[in-house]
Parts: sequence; structure tokens; C-alpha cells
Amino acid sequence: MRKSVQKSSMLLLCVFFSFQTLAQVEFDIQEAAKAYYSAKMCDDYQTLLGFTYPDVVEKAGGSENVIKALELIHETQRKKGFVLQEFKSKPHIQLTETGEETHAIVPVTTVSKVPGGKVITEGHIIVVGTEKNTRWYIIETTSLDDGNVSKVLASWDNTMLIPFKKAPVFREDK
Repeated sequence: MRKSVQKSSMLLLCVFFSFQTLAQVEFDIQEAAKAYYSAKMCDDYQTLLGFTYPDVVEKAGGSENVIKALELIHETQRKKGFVLQEFKSKPHIQLTETGEETHAIVPVTTVSKVPGGKVITEGHIIVVGTEKNTRWYIIETTSLDDGNVSKVLASWDNTMLIPFKKAPVFREDK
């Protein structure tokens, strides 16, 4: 009887710590998404660079090129009257451990001010945890699909599927 109580206690303890760990990972994923989008709204290019996956930085020719590209993108958007105003993220829909990394597909809704109204976009980001999930990177899936995601993220687990993209919704100012 005593051994069965010990086994049950040990099993409950393991289950509790597994849920604790998953809850912490989910919290960290959400915090990384929040910090990333906050940096986008504030044009904080150094922070955005910090969230850029190292292979992407390398393929872009280094940190300076990434920052120049971010500045150009944001400047072009601002000239067109396109300003990110808010974002919301939801809990991940897919999560996997791939080698030393955690990959999560996270639904995100953004609201951007545009001339004459707002554009609401529902999409997804890939959040990558490295260094035992102490370091997080964000990969936007705007131009990615299941066929080309491994070009950006070589360690991508092909059992994970990037959801289909939805068309943005325009809401006219009243």
C-alpha cells in the first residue's frame, strides 16, 4: 500500500511540474511576442534586431543590413500612412521541441491605422526558443508557407503546418 501511495505521489508531482514547465513556456512565448510587437510600434530597431533569428541576420549580410531594412520598411509604411496601433496574441496552436530549440506557431491579430480607416490582420508568427528557452526569436510568416519555411528556419519540424493566411479586413473611419 505504501509503495502505491509513493508512486501516486511521484506521478502527481511529475504531472504538476510538467504543467508548470508548459505554463512557463507559454508565458515566455507570449512575453516575447508582446516585446516584439511593442518594439515594432516604437520603431525600436535594436530590440527588433535582437528578436531576429541569427540565420536571418547572417543571410541578410549582418546586423547593419537588418537595421537598414527595418528602417526602410517602417519609413515606407509611415509615408503611406500605415501605422501599427495594437496587437493581440493568443496561446500557441502548435508547439514542438526540435533539437535544442522550441518552435511555436502563435496566432496574432494586428490593427493598423491606414488612410481612411483601419486594417485588421489575423496571422501567425513563429516563436523560437533557444538556450533552454531563455532566448526567444520571432519569425513573421507573412511570406512563408510550409514549402519555404525551412529556408528561414533550417531546423523546422515539417510536421508543423503554418495555417492558411486570411485576407486583412478594412474598417472605414466613421
